[in-house]
Amino acid sequence: MRFLTVHRSVAVTLTLSAMTVITMQPALADGNLTLPFANPNPRITSWMDHHYPTRESDGMMIRFDGATGYAYDGHRGTDFAVPSNTPVVAADDGTVIYSEWSDSGGWGVVIDHAFDRTAYFHNNVLFVYPGQHVSRGQLIALSGSTGNSTGPHVHFEVRDLLVPWHSIDPYGWTGPGTDPWRWDMGYLWTSNPPVPFLLPLAFPGGARWNYWYGSDGPPPPVSWQLRDGGRGVAGYAAQWDADPGPTAHRTSSLRGTTAVPGPGSHTLHLRVFDRAGTSADITYLYLYDVEPPSAAMQVDRAASSVLNLHWSSSDSLSGVKDVAIEVAAGSSGYRPLVSQSAGAPSAGKSLGATRFFGDAGTAYQFRLTVRDAARNASTPVVVSGSVPAAAGLPATAADRNILGPLPDPPDGAATVMGVKQEHPSASGAWLLGADASIHGLAGEHPAVSAPPASTAAAVDVATLPSGPLRLLADGTTWTSTGTPGPRFAVSAPVRLLAATDGGLMAVSADGAIAGGTSVASALPAGATLVDGALFPGTHSGLALDSTGAIHAFGGADAALPIVPSSWTLPDKPLAITAAGSSQSPAGVITDASGDWQVFGSLLILPDATFGGPAFDPATGLALR
Repeated sequence: MRFLTVHRSVAVTLTLSAMTVITMQPALADGNLTLPFANPNPRITSWMDHHYPTRESDGMMIRFDGATGYAYDGHRGTDFAVPSNTPVVAADDGTVIYSEWSDSGGWGVVIDHAFDRTAYFHNNVLFVYPGQHVSRGQLIALSGSTGNSTGPHVHFEVRDLLVPWHSIDPYGWTGPGTDPWRWDMGYLWTSNPPVPFLLPLAFPGGARWNYWYGSDGPPPPVSWQLRDGGRGVAGYAAQWDADPGPTAHRTSSLRGTTAVPGPGSHTLHLRVFDRAGTSADITYLYLYDVEPPSAAMQVDRAASSVLNLHWSSSDSLSGVKDVAIEVAAGSSGYRPLVSQSAGAPSAGKSLGATRFFGDAGTAYQFRLTVRDAARNASTPVVVSGSVPAAAGLPATAADRNILGPLPDPPDGAATVMGVKQEHPSASGAWLLGADASIHGLAGEHPAVSAPPASTAAAVDVATLPSGPLRLLADGTTWTSTGTPGPRFAVSAPVRLLAATDGGLMAVSADGAIAGGTSVASALPAGATLVDGALFPGTHSGLALDSTGAIHAFGGADAALPIVPSSWTLPDKPLAITAAGSSQSPAGVITDASGDWQVFGSLLILPDATFGGPAFDPATGLALR
């Protein structure tokens, strides 16, 4: 999961005269930002919405001066109308933390500064990479209209550091009354004019920038052409994977070419010089991968009509991009079973698992094919698995809803084995059936779980040092060996929370928290709790209700001023995770569609929050 998601940014041309040119407010104090281009009076086509700039249309748009009726509702930044290929420069000194493509924002850059973060989207070309330090006025991109855009412009966005999800308006608030967007930090522009980029520009050709070459052949040579930026061109110095430096020997020409060194990730550093003796390092990324990914798959020996498939794959350069599993029964041809395409492949090992419901007494063949981001394919892996002739009845109606487009299972009327819950674990994830059976996904071996004495439906599973502990709807808990654990006096449990010291809490839909402080009195009328989370090392935490409101329990009230006070995600509330402490909280709130919102500092959130199992939205099963 990435922590930057630009959902939509469009340029809208308005006829209102007040929108044509920036009217600079008098600076109450010098800020830290300059305009990200040389034009001191650019035309603004869309202002930031002070009435919830959360990408949602709520029927009202308020500009920084209190004026209403401007495009567009929910806008999280300012759209400056500048021609394509206008040099875009850093608005302040900082470190690049994002430099890549998104479908909505096109080619974008995010820079982390001492006081805030700035984002620049819809560019044609990027010249910086994550981890690179940039100075105010340094060239970072050429503007354009990529992604979700109706015309050439720069979508410029400022975000606070405490809660980086929150956009803030660099123009502050000068309207009557209190700023309706309480996270704004005032007027952030400096009293100094923007720093113009006057050095020569280099336009690359030949090999495509930031594109993985592989099965389609090696990249052609990289070529470039320089254009005068205003002070004359004195040449260039080119070097792979390192800045040649301002004292490097320069080639006195407007054109050049070089071959990509070979397979791998390579950065071409092109240092351009003007006649005043000034130079700048402009970078281009070229990617080449000829090694196919590796793949492996195993199918567990079946004791029922369910076959558990576990696969793994690895690619050291471009990363695994596409995974496909096909199934054949007997001598019949293969048909698709599962296909997965990663949005942002990462190098290294990937794990995944899925379930197949088969006919009793039938043998199946499963074929796994993996492709990396350079379109290299692995050698297909074929494994066999059989469903015993005496196998029980196959998928229930609940399983049909989760399996979605997978091959239709035979008809059956079993009342158990419905998938109830998936839970992260050290080995991948636990899959909890409605009958309290536990299946391991993405791990080396599936878990073996003895049935509990209670026949109540399973609700949740918590991971303890001794193994998984199951919570049932009657408040009882059971270990994987069928041994009873503590019983909780709750009427409608929704979550079992395990503290690091072994303490347990059961969260109930009616607001009762067994082992903690009840929040029932704080629930809005008709609302129920849907999830809860503990702060590490404590018995205090946060609970999420069905309206999206968050409640503290166990003495965590100090966290409430920092967490969101209202639900702003598109779908219904689903889950909450917590990190840090009640004095310095952080976490992620997720809705039913998988969208999420962060509160507190991302630096506090552990890597596992973003690097845990990923679940297939179509099947609900773990993919890695």
